[in-house]
Amino acid sequence: MTDEQRREIHEAMVRLAQGHRDAFSVVFDGLWPNVLRFVQRAIPGHADVEDLAQRTLLKIFARISDFDTDRDGVAWALGIAGYEVKTLRRQVQRRRETAAEAAIGVATPARSPEDIVIEHDLHAALAATLGELTVGDRTALVEDAPDISSAISPAAWRKRRQRALERLRTAWRKRHA
Repeated sequence: MTDEQRREIHEAMVRLAQGHRDAFSVVFDGLWPNVLRFVQRAIPGHADVEDLAQRTLLKIFARISDFDTDRDGVAWALGIAGYEVKTLRRQVQRRRETAAEAAIGVATPARSPEDIVIEHDLHAALAATLGELTVGDRTALVEDAPDISSAISPAAWRKRRQRALERLRTAWRKRHA
């Protein structure tokens, strides 16, 4: 977008905020490709890209009377687009759906009794494998890294955790080889 296009969009947004309806098409034509491109970059490959860009433009036009004419109009619009992207990401995360499920709107199916038994057996095997490790190894695997004032350095803590993970993998392989 050139500086001239940016200035033209801003001036049209100022006119629209003042109630001049003839500026609507200039604002829409100027913002649509920019908002769409912003959303496509923020959530690439997502099925709701165009819907989200449309919702963003609706919010922009609904809130145009709140637009501070001293601010850059394109930056204000892209700020709203960023908020909408963040909202969509939170919604998808809350639903805990995979990208494919979110795209087609399918809820996660209930687990079968076999899946529950398999998960229980895996948890029991992991608990037994962890029981074979030393207390120091279990502590390194479970606890968070110590704070900076601790007697152990962060590098030593990472090495301790790495060695504990190697011993856990070895014990797991022996049990399930």
